Amino acid sequence: EITQDEFDFFDYLFVLALFEVSIFTATLQSSIERLQFEGLTDPQIKERIKTQYQGKTGAFAILANSTEDIVRYGIRESSRIGMLAVYNQVLGDNVPYRWVVARGVKHCEDCEGRSGEVRQFADWVALGLPASGWSRCNFRCYCILDPMKNIDSVVNI
Repeated sequence: EITQDEFDFFDYLFVLALFEVSIFTATLQSSIERLQFEGLTDPQIKERIKTQYQGKTGAFAILANSTEDIVRYGIRESSRIGMLAVYNQVLGDNVPYRWVVARGVKHCEDCEGRSGEVRQFADWVALGLPASGWSRCNFRCYCILDPMKNIDSVVNI
């Protein structure tokens, strides 16, 4: 059975994907207009767009990267949501969680500042969960919240 939170998350991913498609469309349209302004003919523009598509450059690079980011984010966050749901079910809602910074991947100063900090889960929700977009890492954050206090404040990945 899919919970409302899970449905909301998938809905959010869908909205992110639509936003990225809008960016792709606007970027591609801008490129076409620029090429027209430069005097290229329609067949030349089509060939240029085909080359960009095949080489994943221009607007197609943006679309490929954003699609990859959304898929990675969806997988990582689905796992994180499931893990936190199990923790909350087993340990209760009012358990303190410690912020754990992931090393070996890029992390930002915002997350570094939270390394080892302990708060109730509701406080973390209000302040910003890992990969929720609150930090400079944005959705590329690999930090975790540890309710068991059995993970060091920094983990090498």
